[in-house]
Amino acid sequence: MKTFDIMVVGGGHAGIEAAYIASQFNLDVAIITIPGIGLGSAPCNPSVGGVGKGQVVRELDALGGLMGILADKAGIQFRTLNDSKGFAVQSSRVQIDKDKYSEEAEKVIASIPNITVIREKVVSIEKTDVFTVKAQNTYTAKKIIMTVGTFLNGKLHTGSEQTAGGRVGCDKSAGLQDLFAEIKTRPQRFKTGTPPRLDKDTIDYSKLEEQPSDSTVRNFHCLHTPFERHISQVSCWLARTNLNTMEIIRANKEKSPMFNGQIKGVGARYCPSIEDKAYRYPDKQVHHVFIEPEGLDLDTMYPSGISSSLPKEVQEEYVRSIEGLEKAEIKVYGYAVEYDVIDTTDLKLTLEHVQIENLYFAGQVNGTSGYEEAAGQGFIAGANAALSVLGLDPLILSRHESYIGVMIEDLTSNTRDEPYRLFTARSENRLFIREDNSLLRMSPYRTSFMLNLPIDKYQRDFIAQYEELMNFCDETMISEKSPLMKQFSGEGELQQLVRRMSVSEILRQAWLNPITTLETILSHHGLMLDYDLIRTVAISKKYDGYIKRSEDQFAKLKKMDNMRIDWEAITASSNISFECKQRIARIKPDTFGQLKLIEGIRPATLAVVAAKAL
Repeated sequence: MKTFDIMVVGGGHAGIEAAYIASQFNLDVAIITIPGIGLGSAPCNPSVGGVGKGQVVRELDALGGLMGILADKAGIQFRTLNDSKGFAVQSSRVQIDKDKYSEEAEKVIASIPNITVIREKVVSIEKTDVFTVKAQNTYTAKKIIMTVGTFLNGKLHTGSEQTAGGRVGCDKSAGLQDLFAEIKTRPQRFKTGTPPRLDKDTIDYSKLEEQPSDSTVRNFHCLHTPFERHISQVSCWLARTNLNTMEIIRANKEKSPMFNGQIKGVGARYCPSIEDKAYRYPDKQVHHVFIEPEGLDLDTMYPSGISSSLPKEVQEEYVRSIEGLEKAEIKVYGYAVEYDVIDTTDLKLTLEHVQIENLYFAGQVNGTSGYEEAAGQGFIAGANAALSVLGLDPLILSRHESYIGVMIEDLTSNTRDEPYRLFTARSENRLFIREDNSLLRMSPYRTSFMLNLPIDKYQRDFIAQYEELMNFCDETMISEKSPLMKQFSGEGELQQLVRRMSVSEILRQAWLNPITTLETILSHHGLMLDYDLIRTVAISKKYDGYIKRSEDQFAKLKKMDNMRIDWEAITASSNISFECKQRIARIKPDTFGQLKLIEGIRPATLAVVAAKAL
């Protein structure tokens, strides 16, 4: 019987991140996954990144994670989302070749000698002093990380057709209650879905709007050459629904499993199916459909925006009503999948379950949507399981410093009534937790691992150079007579630079792009520096005043949030509403900050608690 320090159940994005980081601590790690599914596979939209998600990928990369490396190597189209908005909300997104991504994942994991990949279906897990995992063979492990995605008692729906499985062509896994009777799953299951995959040779691209790959988008992995592409680049395409499309969908409402009672699960509000859009927005007929390749050698295109569980014949009809898709052939029909999720308020910030010691959960089983959210949780669970084996302090990311921290605290502080998705708007400190400064923000956490890998040296060098360049900007003055001042002056009297100014002051001028401005100044001084360094310093200086103000506010809030509270005394108070008492008793918050995050807690309750504590 083979014994492991850590066994990861599931080989998706959460699973490989958990195993990858745990292996860096020289522990004996296993991934056990259903046969026939490649590691890190992309069953839904084959893309990595996006709003809020691109920040997570860069945080993972700065922490020593895997997703950024794989996305770069498999990236076939690069874009910046929100590029017309401020730097804080700009996010990288990479369309990936899904076969190449999985191949690279398999290659990386296979190259690590202390990771064993077991391709067997788990039948049962028993807990004594260790976990006994029964599959085709039997294994034991000190720690278990459950990253079972949508496979937990999964059921697929296409019209009236229903099959068991976590995705098309794959079996489901056992229900959680069959594995751990003590663990509660949510009474209402969650749902996700995919659109029909289209034969790429049956699409009329001349009627679609082309979206070529952007060569100015930086790769995710900090050790990769910033703008070098590893494989060929291709375009994505933009189509649009019309009145006819939406009328076809509305006319078949009774055939939709989502609306005829067949599906009971709750779907993601921020990633709605085309049926959701049709009935939620009856006056809107035009919706974007992004036609995206699934791989360089694959013959299918992924029409993002028209996910559906309607019957096959209805899918064919509405797809062919879209301009450019009149002759489109469907290779794989769209479907919805219902699956079990756990109550994440039963998880610690380490993602260890409060009722079963040494058992961790990460990914869609926690009620999240998206590869990036899953990978972020997988890293946290894997790192903490490894640190626990070694008797070291846990890894807890602050929500003030990372989007992963925002997500983990959101998940563990509230029950979710729909699949959770990250956005930049979920952060109270988004001017600081940007893509460009991920190395700086994650460096203290990475240093705490006490490892010495290439990424650690890169971070140390980057931070040292960052401090030097920040000082240069503060200390270097530009004369009002310098030709640079005339070059940087804008139109109008208020935009004229007519006095001696520091580089930092110049970078804060509203009409100037801080990155190109700093590049020009450095070139004027004969300095050639790394683009990533210039970008981070320039944006940091641009937002400097706002960030300092935010940090001052955070310091005050943190003092209040860290204040210990007695939740039992609060629920016994006659000044607290019955509804709030119920919510507080459910979550059992230890601090005022945790109390504040509980959904539905009234301002009056917070005022009463704060007044008594102060």
